[in-house]
Amino acid sequence: MKVTYDRYPELPRFLKTFVEFTATSLATRSFILYGDVVLDDFSKRYSKINVIIILEKGLWEKDFNELDSIIDKLAAMNEDFSKLLRAYFVPYTMLENPRIIHQDLEGMIVRDLKQEIINQYPLSQTDDFMIMKKGEVLYGEDLRSHFPIPPLECFWQQFLAEVPNIEEIAKIYPFQHSQSPNYDHATNWILYFSRVLYSIQNNDVIGRMKGAYWFSNEYLNKLGDFVVEVASCRQRNISLSSVMGVVENSRELMLFCIEKAFKIKGIHTPDLKSLYKEDQGHANFSRFFMEIRNIIENI
Repeated sequence: MKVTYDRYPELPRFLKTFVEFTATSLATRSFILYGDVVLDDFSKRYSKINVIIILEKGLWEKDFNELDSIIDKLAAMNEDFSKLLRAYFVPYTMLENPRIIHQDLEGMIVRDLKQEIINQYPLSQTDDFMIMKKGEVLYGEDLRSHFPIPPLECFWQQFLAEVPNIEEIAKIYPFQHSQSPNYDHATNWILYFSRVLYSIQNNDVIGRMKGAYWFSNEYLNKLGDFVVEVASCRQRNISLSSVMGVVENSRELMLFCIEKAFKIKGIHTPDLKSLYKEDQGHANFSRFFMEIRNIIENI
C-alpha cells in the first residue's frame, strides 16, 4: 500500500476517519481493506476503494441513520474518495452462512454514495480470495480466516461465469468503434484480460499494472506492448485517447486471452479466431461466443 499512499497522501487519513466513524457508531468487529489499494494498483480515476466491515449484529433503523451520518461526514471531508467507496457492512452471521438468504437480518452496501440493503452475503469467491490472502485489517479482530474458503479454481470459475458479460461488452467500445467512447470503462476492461489470464495460470491475483507487465513478458508480441501502454494510461490517470489502434488491438487481445485461458486449463478448442467476422469496421463475435458457450457446456 506504500506506493498508493505515497501517490495519494490524503487517502490514509480518509480511511482512518472512516474507521473511527464506523467503530464508534456501529457494533464493528472488523474493518478490512482490500482491492486496488492493498495491491498498490489504485487509480483515482479508474479504481474503487473496497472495504468490508464485519458487524456484530444486523442493522436496525437507528443504524441506518448512523450510516447516513457517516457517509455525509465522509463526503464533506473528501467527496472524491467518498464517491469511490464500495463498502460492505456485513453482519457476522452472514459470513458464517454465506449461501443463506436471511429474512430477518440486514446488512448494507454503500457505493457511489448510495445505499442498498442486503440480506445475503454479497461477495464473490475471488473477493474472498483477495481478502484472505491480501486483505489489510484496519480495525478490530482479524477475521480473514473466517471468510468462505474459495475453491482452488475460483479464478477459472469466475472467468466462466463472466463470459456472458464479456459477450455483451464486446458489442461496445473498446471492441467496437464509437463516436463517443467511454475511455474509463474501456481501460479496465482491456486490463481485465491480461489480469485474469495471470490469475488463471497462477491461482493468484495482482494489480492491473503488474498484470500488464506479466503479460508483456509472458507473451512477447505487439499485444504486450499495447497492454502496457493502456496500463500506463491508467497509472497516470489519463484517458486512452492517445493510444493508437485501441479497437483493433482490444479485439485481438480478447480473442487471444479467451483462447489462451482454455489452453491453460488443458481444454482443446477449435480455431476460435476464425469464427470472428468483421464487416466495414464492425466486429461480429456471435459465432465466437456461441462456440465458447458450447465448450463451457461440455466441460
